[in-house]
Amino acid sequence: MTARPDVVYVLPDKMGGVFSIVANLLGHRTPDEFAYRAVLTRNQHDRDTLSTMPLGADEEIVFDYALPIENLYAVAKRLSRMIGPGPGVLICNDFVELLMLTVVDPGRTVVQILHGDYDYYYDLAAVHEPLVHAFVAYSRTVYEKLIDRLPHRRDTIFWLPYGIPIPPAARRPSPGPLRLIFVGRLDESKGVFTMPEIDRLLSEEGVPVSWTIVGTGPARDALRAAWHNAPNVRWTDAATPIAIVALCAEHDVFVLPSHAEGLSVATVEAMGAGLVPVVSDLPSMAELLDGGRTGLSAPIGDAMSFARAILSLAGDRHGLETMSRAARQLVIDRFDIRACAAGYQAVFSRWRELKRARPAHPRRYYGSRLDQPWMPNAAVKLIRSALRWT
Repeated sequence: MTARPDVVYVLPDKMGGVFSIVANLLGHRTPDEFAYRAVLTRNQHDRDTLSTMPLGADEEIVFDYALPIENLYAVAKRLSRMIGPGPGVLICNDFVELLMLTVVDPGRTVVQILHGDYDYYYDLAAVHEPLVHAFVAYSRTVYEKLIDRLPHRRDTIFWLPYGIPIPPAARRPSPGPLRLIFVGRLDESKGVFTMPEIDRLLSEEGVPVSWTIVGTGPARDALRAAWHNAPNVRWTDAATPIAIVALCAEHDVFVLPSHAEGLSVATVEAMGAGLVPVVSDLPSMAELLDGGRTGLSAPIGDAMSFARAILSLAGDRHGLETMSRAARQLVIDRFDIRACAAGYQAVFSRWRELKRARPAHPRRYYGSRLDQPWMPNAAVKLIRSALRWT
């Protein structure tokens, strides 16, 4: 009897958009031919906050490793054993599982999901292209750029927006100060230090606003200090996805001054609750703004432009409500998880058709002289730990 095929998601076990996307896809799948498993990777040298979201997989296991201390071969082979033999589909979301492909044949149809408009993801796709059977881009921008990078793979590059559960209720108008919210990791790449400056500029214009900042990260303490304990700022280090959506519904505007971004999950969730996004002028984020009908943008790091955009919404409450309804409708039309999950499952169902022969001798792109199949992992760890200590 042939074993039942499975879909194995390998993803970093950390809070963020990648985990939310996979959790939504797994939690809203419909019955099909597959069993669904999740392998959560944890690099002991990362300090990211672990996710607490339930995934909804049939099986969930954790893979611990320690790069760059360990022998790459040892990590790859250990991960391969944890994934197990096919048949079925292997979903690659990040580096460690793609590294594994260069060392071990997983015996599965390999699908790589690109999670952002970053060179990092395009470079991973280009390097591992001979070993990947299909690519998924969840934004139009990423889809078009990947085709430009890999034109010969056009037929196996799929544009599949991720989905979110549509919030049952949306925000309601409030006549008081405009209610602003930021949700995300507190680090410089998110442009978080732009927000106190935006607040100062609005105050100088006599525009009262309140802020809610949801998240934590390396810039947390410095950001609080930059805001000087302002009474109009509320801080929440962590909340469940359900609680965040409910909190968003108590606000008017979602502010995201990121320096770089994919198609922000937090922004889509906020828009689903009826918030109007004011975001950095990034190519992938433009897909959510619908030419200014559903949100506004400002140049990266330009606090004055962000303040002017927020000021325009504060001064035109009728326009704010029109834009709020349009933002929610865009999410309903394009990001309903029920339709989006079905699209991903339709691609997975083609796993036999998409699979092709693996190169006989895959090229290795990583490692040093210590990363050899015959080098004991314990010895490699000892040598590298000593070198790092010295």
